Amino acid sequence: MVTRAGPTDGGAGGSRGGPASGARRDSPHLTAERIHAAALRLVDVDGIDALSMRKLAATMGVNPMSLYHHVPNKAALLRGICGLAVAELDIPVRADADWRDQLRQIAHSYRSLAHRHGNLITYLIANPGFIQRDGALWTALCETLARAGIPAEEVVRIGNVLLTFVSGFLLAEVNGTLGDLLRSGPASGEGEQPDDGAADAAADAAEFDRGFEAGLELVIAGLEAHGASAATPAKTSRSGTAPRRRGGRTARPNHLGR
Repeated sequence: MVTRAGPTDGGAGGSRGGPASGARRDSPHLTAERIHAAALRLVDVDGIDALSMRKLAATMGVNPMSLYHHVPNKAALLRGICGLAVAELDIPVRADADWRDQLRQIAHSYRSLAHRHGNLITYLIANPGFIQRDGALWTALCETLARAGIPAEEVVRIGNVLLTFVSGFLLAEVNGTLGDLLRSGPASGEGEQPDDGAADAAADAAEFDRGFEAGLELVIAGLEAHGASAATPAKTSRSGTAPRRRGGRTARPNHLGR
């Protein structure tokens, strides 16, 4: 009598019910934080379009379905990697710092983030919800504008405009638009095409730096012209409004538009 092997019996090639040789297994240390970090690395190299749960699982060496225990869908994954990237912003607000220096630090930190994660920033700036009103970037900007003497009722409006201008510059820088404008300008010579190479890239980067610095100083000069003053200690809420001092006195006069 011949006994047939059951589905749980082992064999040279393994059983149908058991894991095949080389099959990926769920990692016991898989967490949302590890998934977000791996996804951010993938986006940095290949871009947002290359991001999928299946490809991410392959890079991590795990079963694709195991990711869904920690990240329910791609939208949640994008929110997670956005939060991870924004957490890299180095924008502490110091009460003893001049508001001009503080504004420069915020702008440079934002730009450094765009340089490190250009693919992600290109996507995020083009989609709503990137700037969170309770996030570190917005909070630091509003507190800095308030300390500069900007009236409470103007902080949110001016903050919106400044972030829009800076974001536009960064988007043009990382997606290549700014470089195209430089190479098509009169400085290149009529009909002359600049040579490719490291020297051209370095020249472009230096020009981007000069342009960013010039724009930032124009913003600061504009704020000064509209009534911003030396550092004025004042705290703002995360919505961009400044509290009143004790005794009912307002923290600052309204300089704008007067």
